This record gives sequence, structure tokens and C-alpha cells, in this order.
Amino acid sequence: MANPPSSSGSPQLGTNNEVPNPDQPYQPFMDVRPPTTAGLSDANGSPLTEREIEEVEKREREDRQATPEPEDFNISFPQDLPTPPFLHVQGVPNFRDLGGYECKPPSSGAAAAAARSSSGSGGDGDGVYVLRKGLLFRCAHPTHLTQSGADYLVNTLGVKDMYDLRSQPEINRLAATVAESGKAVYPLADPRTGCLDSVPGLTRHFTPVYQSEDYGPVALATKLAWYTAEHAHDEDAGFAYSEGFVKAYRDIAVHGASAYGEMFRHLLEKPTTPLVFHCTAGKDRTGVFGAMIGRLVGVPDEVICWEYALTEPGLGHWRKEFIDRICSQGMGSGGGRGGGGGKQHNPPRIWPGDKPQITREAAARICGSRAGNMRAFLRLVLDRELGSVEQYLSERCGFSEIEIVKLRDSLIAKVSPTDVVKQCEIKGWTADGGVED
Repeated sequence: MANPPSSSGSPQLGTNNEVPNPDQPYQPFMDVRPPTTAGLSDANGSPLTEREIEEVEKREREDRQATPEPEDFNISFPQDLPTPPFLHVQGVPNFRDLGGYECKPPSSGAAAAAARSSSGSGGDGDGVYVLRKGLLFRCAHPTHLTQSGADYLVNTLGVKDMYDLRSQPEINRLAATVAESGKAVYPLADPRTGCLDSVPGLTRHFTPVYQSEDYGPVALATKLAWYTAEHAHDEDAGFAYSEGFVKAYRDIAVHGASAYGEMFRHLLEKPTTPLVFHCTAGKDRTGVFGAMIGRLVGVPDEVICWEYALTEPGLGHWRKEFIDRICSQGMGSGGGRGGGGGKQHNPPRIWPGDKPQITREAAARICGSRAGNMRAFLRLVLDRELGSVEQYLSERCGFSEIEIVKLRDSLIAKVSPTDVVKQCEIKGWTADGGVED
């Protein structure tokens, strides 16, 4: 295993201005929770009783509730979404093609000729190099996939491989819901696993970024609640971002090297075989990998960040249900947990996990995908700490220099200028401000 890159020049993240340590990836509760070996105590420092500890653990379990399921189980396609990049795969929210965006040319003349040939483009002419379309698709969890959606996914889009980035606990909780709900709600999901393990022509690969850590939007919101109350502002770049997201995405990038490496390897060894990758909402773990792909082929950062931000409108009504869940699950107790209003000589207990009251606006920001957060990840983590996508592939995924060049070139195609996917306006949404509620 390669040694982690030097921390010199790394961003100063964290409440104590500590430089992140690649060997001990940041966990969002790190600065506010005691070690697991530490005894729990109340505000006065007195140890908690066994019953009180059980209550704490119960509350923590409740904080990690299963992903909210949309009332519209057919996942109706939201209005005003641009197509491309969005595609309507029935039963799957936030489904879109990662390709079609203008990028840098291949590294050699031979690769350029291959890019023209594979895309059906003729001579040099006025063609434009793009991240290959129809090869990489991203989405939210596809557990509601219908037979019509599966036919379109496999037979029309040609997708044969699905990479599932979720953790086992996320899948287990959803499996229980699938078993209880039946085929009307989950037409193709296996009731034993909650996954799409038996869809003809489609192979599901379990490639978790975390084996046991839940990073779905609701759980991530719980982790980030204390870090997103205020936005840091980069005076040099002139944009706002949430420090919590930068830390979380750094953690995802470091932990996800094995999972991401497997997908990169697929693209290297099967460069013409389309794949789809997803987590829970298709936002964070999915978004970090999508950004790395864009950087590898030279898609401009502003386009990468715009593409990342598309998840908010892409989730449609599901986004509102994430926000409702975050607002209703007790992030805003104002000291109410464990009892409030105690007398001065008997103050209320302070429970691990208590969080300042959260507004609906803050909840929307936490479960959102604002472009500034991805800009900060690219600048502070990918560039300054990890070095580059090429360095990440080499040091963390085990790719040789030759393999990296071959991988990059295989992802590039030359198309007519009219086939380039461009940034566009979406009613009620901006990349930096999110969806207007």
C-alpha cells in the first residue's frame, strides 16, 4: 500500500486548525464526542446509570433512521429537468448521464483518432472532445426500479453493471422495509436483501465506501449539523462553502479508494461497457466519484460543480422528504432531550448527540448539493492534500502511470458541437443557491 501524500500545503480544517491525517480519516463527530471507551456522564460529570446509557443508545439509533421513502413510489420525473443529462428510468430518482461535457483532448494522436472513431465523428473539423456519453450513469438508490425501468436501463442504455456504494447497515434497514412492503412498492427488489440481485442482464457489485458507517443524507445531516450552521467563505475564490461537507467529502475520498478503484478498473478493462453507480441519494459518495471522473478528463471545475449540484432538482419530491425527516428527528431540541427546564441546582442532562436547533433552511442546506461545497473539495482536498486525481489513482488505487493515461483517454470522445451538454437554467434552482422552497 502506498504511503499517504505529505500533509504539507494541506488545508487547515477542523475546530483546532488541525491538518487532516490520512491515516485517521475525519469522522464528523470527532471533535464533539468522547472515545467509545470513555464513560458517559451528565452535565455535572456524574456517571450515567445503565438505564440512562440505554436511553442514550436508543436515541442514537433513532437518529440513524432508514431513508425516507417517497409517497410517489413510481418516482415521477420532476418537471423542468434538462434532458440530457437527466434520463427517466422508471422507479429511480436523480438518474443522469455523467458524460457529454466538454473536456481536454486525449494525450496522443492515436488516442484522438480512437476518440473520433468510437464516437462516430469524422475528421477533425469542428468536433469537440467530451467525457464519453452513454458510459457512466449516476443515480439515487434504485430499489423502486420497475420492470419498464429495468428494460430501459439494460436494453436501451446498455448498462450491465451496477455499483452500490452504500454501507451494509443502510442496505439492511431498507431490506426490512422491502420485505414488509411487497412487490407493489418494490417490484424487482429481493425481499431478503433489499437489493436488485436478480434483474436479468444486470450485475450488482457491492462496493461500499464504508462497511458500517451510514452516509445517507439523513445520517450525514446528523453528522454535519454542528458544522453547517455557518458557511466559511473563501476570500480568494469568492465563494461560500460548508466546512462540514469538505471534511465529510475528504473522508469519503480516503475511505472510498477501494470502491472507487474497482469502478476505475472496470472503466479501464471494459471501456465500452456502461455502468451505473449510486449511493442512497446519489449525492455525496456518488458525487465525489463523479467529480474525480470529471477532473481526470479535464472537465472545467465550474461544470463539475454544476453537475454535482444537479442532485437537488434531480431528487424531486424526495428531497422534501429528506428535509422533513431531518427537521422532525430531533436535531432541534434546544436542550429538550433528556429533560429540560431543570432547576438551577439540578441542570438538565446533556446527552451525546444533542444538537442546536435546526431550521428548515439549514436542513435544506445540509441535505443539499450546493456547488460551493464541491469547489472547496476540489481545491482544499483533491488539489492540496491528495495532490491530483492522477496521484489519487496511483497512490490510493494502485494504478500505474500507463494505466492512468489509458484510462483517461478511453473516457474521451469527439462529438459534434451540437451534442455537447452545456450548463443551463432550471426554474427555481441555481447551482450555488439550491432549490427555492
